[in-house]
Amino acid sequence: MEVRGLCSICGSIAKMYTCSLCGSLVCSRCFQPKHGICKRCQKGLKAP
Repeated sequence: MEVRGLCSICGSIAKMYTCSLCGSLVCSRCFQPKHGICKRCQKGLKAP
């Protein structure tokens, strides 16, 4: 079953993925499948 909803980052209506760090529901454009996290969390994990 596919879950569709409103992305908590960009606001698009699409298939949703759950970030394993913050739990946000995000679309495929805002999700990093390699790490299972959203792009917001990925930015926070990058070294300065």
